[in-house]
Amino acid sequence: MEGEVEMKKIITLLGVVFGSVLLLMSCGTNNLGEESPYGENTNQLGGVAIELTQATYQPEGDTFELRVINDSDEQITYGAPYTLEYNDEGTWYEVETDEEIAFIMIAHILDAGDEATEELNLEFYEPLDLGHYRIVRQINEEPLTAEFEVVEN
Repeated sequence: MEGEVEMKKIITLLGVVFGSVLLLMSCGTNNLGEESPYGENTNQLGGVAIELTQATYQPEGDTFELRVINDSDEQITYGAPYTLEYNDEGTWYEVETDEEIAFIMIAHILDAGDEATEELNLEFYEPLDLGHYRIVRQINEEPLTAEFEVVEN
C-alpha cells in the first residue's frame, strides 16, 4: 500500500512537471505556419516600396504604421491584406493567429510620386517573440516587404 501511494506521488509530480513544460513552451511563442511562398524573392517592383515608421517594436502594445511609397512613373493599386512573417535561422515563415483575421475588400490607388500611411493592427499576433519579422503586402500583384525587429526594453 505504501509503495502504491509513493508511485501515485511520482506520477502526479511527473504530470505537473510535464504540464508546466508544455505551458512554458506555448507561452509567448509564435504560431509558425508554412514556409513563406516568397522567400527572398520580394521587393521587385521598381520605384515602389513599403516601410514601417519604426525599426524596432515591443512584443505587444506598439502601433505599427506602414507607409507605401510610389516613386515610380505609374499608378499602383493594393488592398488592405498583409501577412506577418518571422525569420527563423534564415528562413521566413508565416505567423498564424489563433483567430481568423478578416480584411475589408478595398482597392487603394496611389498615383506616381505619392505616398500613403496606414495603421496596422497586429494585436491578434501579440505577444510577439523577440526576433526578426517582416510585413508582406501585395502591390500590383508583387510582394513587397518591410522588415523590423521585436526587442525587449
